[in-house]
Amino acid sequence: MKYKIIILLISLALLFLLLPQHLLHPQNYLPDQNDSLLITYIQNQVQSNLLSPQKSLYFAHFFAPFKNTLTYSELFLTSSFLTLPAKLFTQSPLVIYNLNLFSGFLLTALASYLLILKLTSQPLPSLLGSLLFTFSGYHLSYLPHLQVFNLYLLPLALLFLHYFLKSRRPLHLILFLVSFTAQFADSFFTSYLVFFASAIILLSFIKLKRSSFFLNRQSLLLILPFVIVCLFLVLPYLKLHSTFPNVYRPIRDTAHFSLGLEEIFTKYHGTTLVAIFSASFLFSRFCPKKLKPNQQTHLYPYYLILFFSLIMSLGPVLKFSQQTVKILGLPLPLPYALFYYLFPGFKGLRTPGRWIILASLAASVITSLKLTPLFSKLKNKTVYLFLILTSLLLILEAKPPLKSYYFNPTPPPVYQKVKSLPPESIILELPVKLWNMENNQIESLRSLYSLYHQKRRFNGYSGFAPQDWIVLVQRINKKGLTPEIISQLKSLGITHLVEDNQLKKL
Repeated sequence: MKYKIIILLISLALLFLLLPQHLLHPQNYLPDQNDSLLITYIQNQVQSNLLSPQKSLYFAHFFAPFKNTLTYSELFLTSSFLTLPAKLFTQSPLVIYNLNLFSGFLLTALASYLLILKLTSQPLPSLLGSLLFTFSGYHLSYLPHLQVFNLYLLPLALLFLHYFLKSRRPLHLILFLVSFTAQFADSFFTSYLVFFASAIILLSFIKLKRSSFFLNRQSLLLILPFVIVCLFLVLPYLKLHSTFPNVYRPIRDTAHFSLGLEEIFTKYHGTTLVAIFSASFLFSRFCPKKLKPNQQTHLYPYYLILFFSLIMSLGPVLKFSQQTVKILGLPLPLPYALFYYLFPGFKGLRTPGRWIILASLAASVITSLKLTPLFSKLKNKTVYLFLILTSLLLILEAKPPLKSYYFNPTPPPVYQKVKSLPPESIILELPVKLWNMENNQIESLRSLYSLYHQKRRFNGYSGFAPQDWIVLVQRINKKGLTPEIISQLKSLGITHLVEDNQLKKL
């Protein structure tokens, strides 16, 4: 218990160094100017949907007149539900985001510590691994993207899986399934991290134990309700795919957002993790005390997870220095290209580079296991000194305080008039922006305003936008509101226009 409290206190202190404005003024600061705004809107909208049974869980104000438009993004259902009680104390949407940020960050530190402690059985190397993972540049770089940053359900699910493989107790299986389903409800991408890491651990267990692992009837009955819940959550996305057959990310997009070979080491401020990970192999080689057989067994699956996730982060083709590596004029394909076509949901994912976060967790686990024999030989004072030095290096590498952005969530006066419009009204806000246009963050801010006025909007900013909508936005930006375009907008149910802080009837 002592070390659990220590990891939480250290994490809280370092978090304050990194994000002082967020802790002191949570109602006004976010980590970036766009994605965190969008996530703030989604989490608060999901909370509103949970409190209004007549609304669909996937209802959102943007991209009207299309329905269930939250299916164009991650749902953030778990994090929205867990912070729902905060609505009793605050109505500030930014406070909800920052509360999710703080709690998720601390839980990620604690959950990674508990996972590594299960594997090493030693608190001090586990403390090191948790610090390396939580405060490495690989993790901190995804601060605005809470679906990748708040990763406590990933190590938690792996922890319960390890317990289940050892005990075969139904309780441990249930806890694993709860963790996985909660991650699935929050983000499809990170649930894939849990899925593939768990599959590697399970297959490694079968191989190393030389046992034909199988689930008995009781286990299958326990799994069934969680499968039904996941199917319920994924059904609206399947309906979206049938409504819009072109709902996918072109494989060229995934290649663009993949890591180049050198970027594994250069894109993120992760030198401390890479250096200690590399040094752990040297220390373990010359340390007279070796890992126990069960600790040695745990290394094998995490080597595989590290290799697998590194390869996945490189995307569908190999790149180096922003250029596709070619042999005889042809790009060198990587396994991600196969996953893109075979696994459901992969065509909706755009950023293979995010797999690096799973690699950093695996590297932290391996480092802790490798250094466990050495730590047991050293005096505690020496180990504490090393942990303090590591914490300082991680913080210096992060260059605190991290940049924060001020927002005043109070809508402009025009939205007071919008709020008084009939409930069925749909507004168009000019200028309307696509995700790849300059100053597109205005759309995320307008989404935030919609929490106040509660009217549906033609505008939107999200991971996906319908192709017909994109074409119409391009026409509006090119030609303006011609009689033909106004007629088309009216046919879609658009009733009012907001421009230059003025409300007009369309």
